Amino acid sequence: MNVSALNAPDVDDSSKVTLFLTSSGMEVSSKLIPLLPFKPAGKTVSYITTASVYDGVVPEWMNSEIEALEKVGFIVDRIDLSVLTPKDLEGSFSGCDLFWVGGGNTLYLLQEVRKSGFDKYVTKKILDGIPYVGVSAGSIILGPDLEFELYASRTPELTSYEGLNIFPFAPYVHFDAEWTKELYKDILKFSLENNKSFITLRDNQFIYVTGKKWQVIDVE
Repeated sequence: MNVSALNAPDVDDSSKVTLFLTSSGMEVSSKLIPLLPFKPAGKTVSYITTASVYDGVVPEWMNSEIEALEKVGFIVDRIDLSVLTPKDLEGSFSGCDLFWVGGGNTLYLLQEVRKSGFDKYVTKKILDGIPYVGVSAGSIILGPDLEFELYASRTPELTSYEGLNIFPFAPYVHFDAEWTKELYKDILKFSLENNKSFITLRDNQFIYVTGKKWQVIDVE
């Protein structure tokens, strides 16, 4: 299946693209990290905390995920897009070896991705070969259409639900979780009635994209 870099129409070579789309980053890390094009030691992860940071407070699960990345050797640079403008991006991500975009409120994340200019910036960097790991919301924003997320949350400033269009399907994350079962009844009905393209993703799975090829990998 082709990876469609729709936000970068002047670039038709996606051979350097490396994506890992997950529901739960740490649950699949044992298989994900060895697939990175480099060893973790000394490499800098730009960890986007935006989707779950409110009033400057980082939730405990996110702190635990960051600590786990540091434990395997990564240098983690925490970045909140809500305090950045387009002119800040080059400096803020100057040492980035890996984008790791954490989960949380998907529509709020999309809002801040657009306001900061990160949408165009990260698309270019992905096409240049910097790997991208998405966790939950961080995976969903790479899809073509996020309108289904209206069943889960609202963001007053967001007027368009178009995603970054880097991956051709909307990842329906946490598909096997108890707390999403009722939610997905409405989402699946909406998606089928409106011909939305999606792929379901359980917490022990991730989508591995290299160039124009992708596969779903299960972690036991």
